Amino acid sequence: MTTYNLDNQTVDKLQDLLSINLDSQRGFQEASEHVKDAQLKQLFTEFAQKRAHNASELRQTISAAGVEPTTSGSVSATLHRWWIDAKQALTGANPESVLSEAERGEDSIKHTYEDALKDLNATAIRDVVERQYRNVTEGHDRVKALRETYKHRNPRD
Repeated sequence: MTTYNLDNQTVDKLQDLLSINLDSQRGFQEASEHVKDAQLKQLFTEFAQKRAHNASELRQTISAAGVEPTTSGSVSATLHRWWIDAKQALTGANPESVLSEAERGEDSIKHTYEDALKDLNATAIRDVVERQYRNVTEGHDRVKALRETYKHRNPRD
């Protein structure tokens, strides 16, 4: 097993990324369980799996630095998941509304990665984070494009 000698700031950034991936995984899993639209169900399940993979990689990296990885998400993400649940209940799980909230969550995870990348210098760690960031950015763009598709399908919503 590879070991890393990482400074506290780098470990903190990795813990932040782990936290937000855990939040994102749970949010997408919950959304996939409640959404009626088959295409969204499949997309959200796929995203939940990708975030679980990201979280697993980050856990291994943090552990390899001799630090206990976090097991929980952030408070703000908990509130965001509550908002998605509330919005689904209020709108009857309207796909465009659900995708708008998912896009907002994707903006949040994307910004967390961008923030982490500003300060990461360790090459092996940076490679992992950059790869995950590209994956997150692609996911964000897919959600945004799909939201636009649903918006044009449902002009009243």
